[in-house]
Amino acid sequence: MKRTTILALVAVLSFAACTTNQGGAEAGATDVVAQITREPFYTENPESRTPAVAVASEAHRLSFFGWGEQNDKQFAMELPSDVSGIDRVLLEYRMGAWGERPGEWDNTTMLFVEDKLTGERYEIARAISPYGNSFSSTWSKTFWLDVTEYLPMLSGTTTFYLYYGGWDATDTRAHTATFTFNYYKGEPQRNVVFTHELYDSSRDGNSGYRAWAYGVKGHDIEDVSRLGERTVEVPQTVQSLEMRVAITGHGHDRGKFVERGNYYTRNAAEFDENFYEFVVNGSRQSIKGHIFYDNFTTYYQSGTYISDRANWGPGLPINVQYWSIARPANGYGKLTLDLDLEEFISTMSEPNAEGVAQYIVQVNLFGYDR
Repeated sequence: MKRTTILALVAVLSFAACTTNQGGAEAGATDVVAQITREPFYTENPESRTPAVAVASEAHRLSFFGWGEQNDKQFAMELPSDVSGIDRVLLEYRMGAWGERPGEWDNTTMLFVEDKLTGERYEIARAISPYGNSFSSTWSKTFWLDVTEYLPMLSGTTTFYLYYGGWDATDTRAHTATFTFNYYKGEPQRNVVFTHELYDSSRDGNSGYRAWAYGVKGHDIEDVSRLGERTVEVPQTVQSLEMRVAITGHGHDRGKFVERGNYYTRNAAEFDENFYEFVVNGSRQSIKGHIFYDNFTTYYQSGTYISDRANWGPGLPINVQYWSIARPANGYGKLTLDLDLEEFISTMSEPNAEGVAQYIVQVNLFGYDR
């Protein structure tokens, strides 16, 4: 299992019996899924050690590169060729200004890393740009994200892809993002031996924003092409399995949550909370994931930064959640997984309608050798 640092990643067996999911139900006695206590990001470097190696990118000017992953900004970084003695990798994510000040709006930024073995792209970080009107040309804000599970992909010449979903860059102002990978020496207590992309709305989104529309008739988000059931062959070498769930809600749909009675929709899906459930090998889990982020303590900006949102806040990395899946005695083998959202009826008839409720979804599995 991982070391018990500030991340407090807890072993599967001890965790399953005692974990409570913030905003969701307590894990039931028969649940095989348990939430891992892990910070989605840090506002200060959580490491007291000096990194053995730190590699920084340029300050990427964020502008609209185009729809579809084929239009993402591609760049390469020369990372350490030998990562065998590394036990932690922190991504230092620096937001900044280009020109007179940052861009005006809070827009989605996604960073993907390419797996050299498969060519698959994995989202390694997602953040939302801040409202920039109250900042000057010297403004910056830095966050730290633990990305150790991606270590097998972060060696040698590594290809990255950058997406920005906004049109606020001008000739005089824009947002920037700088990525620094910090490698810390130590003996790993376990190693990643399996990765699998379970869900990816960025690749086949139907809303026009690398997302899946929510509640639009004829475009069910629970369809097999979107959040439907997946079957995964997990190698016998995998002794523990974890799931990284990155879901953010967007849009200002005034539709109806079917199971909430007379509940008044608060501009779904950006400003409304939601929950997701797990179905593992046909068994629905009692524990739920909460799609919600409290922005009450967020740093000052010029817009509606203080409003709570669906797993994100302006000027912050998103609220990624991590889950363990208990290993059966005979190994994981062929595993079926399904992620279910509450039923929602949109007021809109087209998945790419202006303001449609939608979710950007990236769910990845990481298997460890112990």
